[in-house]
Amino acid sequence: MNWDPSSVGTLTSEYLGLGEADADARWIGIRRHQAVLIIVGVGLAGDGVIARHQSPLEIMLGIAVLLGAAPMVDGLTVALYLVVCGRFLWRGRWNTVACFDLGTSYEIQAKGTARVTGFELNHRGRMDLSGLDIEVSDRLSAMIVGFATRPSSSHVSLHVRSGNRKASTLLALEDPANHQDGWTVNHALLEEFIGAKADAGSSGFLERWAYIRHASGVTRTLRIVDFNAANSSLAILERVQMSARKPTIALHFQVLSSVKAQKLASRAVHRLGSDGAVASAAGFRRTAKASRALNRLAQREDIVVGGQALLRMGAFVTVRAATLGELRGAVKDVIHVCEESGLRVERGIGVQALWYCFQLPGGPGW
Repeated sequence: MNWDPSSVGTLTSEYLGLGEADADARWIGIRRHQAVLIIVGVGLAGDGVIARHQSPLEIMLGIAVLLGAAPMVDGLTVALYLVVCGRFLWRGRWNTVACFDLGTSYEIQAKGTARVTGFELNHRGRMDLSGLDIEVSDRLSAMIVGFATRPSSSHVSLHVRSGNRKASTLLALEDPANHQDGWTVNHALLEEFIGAKADAGSSGFLERWAYIRHASGVTRTLRIVDFNAANSSLAILERVQMSARKPTIALHFQVLSSVKAQKLASRAVHRLGSDGAVASAAGFRRTAKASRALNRLAQREDIVVGGQALLRMGAFVTVRAATLGELRGAVKDVIHVCEESGLRVERGIGVQALWYCFQLPGGPGW
């Protein structure tokens, strides 16, 4: 199934579309923890220099804190990289995934628990040429908007895997789930995407720094974090889906309740506006990127008040191979395709077990 940008726009806003992750909050052009580290580092180093009794240790500590704010690869700073390393060394390497048949739904246990019902899309050839793709997307959008009226948040995930002969599309809805037009309940396909048979015990995997190892091979999960450069006239993930490496694409949506959505939207506008006012008072010029972000948040607040759903979205691309050498080549090819499509990806160093569980149907532990 080609995920068209117009259908994504319906889920958020036709004129907002998708962009950089909101979780990457910035202040005066830098991320919040970087601002804190810089302020603390300058304070320590400056105090050590101008104090009457100079303290070399204080100066060195200030410099070390400043170095922690330096950017590295994969969207990490030195400080965050050290945190990731510490967590990776602390936790165990062996992880398990298990699923249990509850009759109408499955319970998935992996870094958390999720109860879902799996629906397979009834493919009819190249649906995007017949207009049926848009109809399916519109129905999904209407369903998700309806979830916003619930008193608590709901989780929806869409999984696509292309094979040599056909593509399989799975829709995972939280239990209880109603039948969806154009979709058929298929727990066998759900088990295939989970990678474990129901009631057959746990399926284990070993976490490494940049991949995980199963009995059948090795796997690496990437996360798409920025859609700004994507061509809005094309299906955003089409080239990735049709890649010769046949990756699995997982789109996760957490649909917030309307009450919580309105609070979050108004709070985000207030926070960014206040940060901008403080920065201007301090003599910093508001950047075009900051102004655009504030406009996007203000528009989003209007949309949410108007009854549209507010979503938290996660987009994952999982690459599989028989050997580590093949995996490295496949990951390199998939990242190249993503970059050519205008998508920025994070490679998930040190968090592969977590991301693998996050991309499973229902997003256990999400």
